[in-house]
Amino acid sequence: MKEKTRDAIQKALFEAFFVVLAVVLALAANEWRQHRAERQQGRAALTSIVEELKSNRAAVQVSLDYHSERLQLIGQLRREGARPSFRDFPRGFVSPAQTFQTAWDAAAETGALGHMEYSTVLDLSRLYARQRRYELQATGVGQVIYGELFRGGVEGVLENYANLAALIGTFSYREKELLERYDEMLASLG
Repeated sequence: MKEKTRDAIQKALFEAFFVVLAVVLALAANEWRQHRAERQQGRAALTSIVEELKSNRAAVQVSLDYHSERLQLIGQLRREGARPSFRDFPRGFVSPAQTFQTAWDAAAETGALGHMEYSTVLDLSRLYARQRRYELQATGVGQVIYGELFRGGVEGVLENYANLAALIGTFSYREKELLERYDEMLASLG
């Protein structure tokens, strides 16, 4: 009888061990799948962010080219003793790039940023903050120019082309700085 009881207990413990082992393995597999899905979500978000940064970089480059050309033209006209005309500004007195942060916002909203390297998220955050300062500059300068347009019209802005050149130069400086940061970030992300 003792032996039967002992065999029954051993059998029950053996079965219980395998049940516990199966539960632990199932939980571990589930945890592994979850971690793998989160890493994949982080990689997919980072890929979208990189594409967004490339697009933003291209837009900023186009704006820098425009602003650099306008500055060269104003300098040339100044040396010749002439003044720019409205036709010299086919895209407006300033033409800031339209940048986006849709992929960044989506990654933040979905929690995907939590599945990326902290240092990468920090660097990206700094870059997007710099981009936001550029956008705020564009808004501020736009308000100044439109204020001048309402006060003195197009001719008023053109008569004050030295100040206009200073505004365009500020954009040019900020765009060069932003391009450097895009290049650094894109290089670090491969």
